[in-house]
Amino acid sequence: TDAVVNPGNSGGALVNTRGELIGINTAIISESGGYEGYSFAVPSNLVKKVIRDLREFGEVQRAILGVNIRTVDASLAENLSLPSVAGIYIDRVHANSSAEAAGLRTRDVIVGINGVKTGSVPELQEQVARYRPGETITLDLYRNGRKIRKYDVKLMPLSNASTFR
Repeated sequence: TDAVVNPGNSGGALVNTRGELIGINTAIISESGGYEGYSFAVPSNLVKKVIRDLREFGEVQRAILGVNIRTVDASLAENLSLPSVAGIYIDRVHANSSAEAAGLRTRDVIVGINGVKTGSVPELQEQVARYRPGETITLDLYRNGRKIRKYDVKLMPLSNASTFR
């Protein structure tokens, strides 16, 4: 955000003009150490999930797809004949992962999760972070120039990630 946030305000509320909580401030980038620059916040929907997880499980439940990814740039979009410069390119699908079980492939380009357009790696990470292991999502993706939908992609826990190295 470009909202004015001072050093020491981490953990404070980030609210919109209607006074609604939209995030929790976490850090700022500033050349002088003052309030100018950019600040970062955890979105409120993720904060709500973390609170639910802590209350229910005593720890945060993190789900993953099990892929190496990168944001689509203009060169990649042209090379893959994509309709726009947006999406998440899959460089690698890990064995025994949610992605492998769902039939995702290297060179697939994810463009949506549960009907929400997902144009970059941070957007994909935020969308997946909203879910718990064992929950299912639907992915919209491009494969070989055609748009397809993968239903019931069952997310695995982050603890499985050590097997992907």
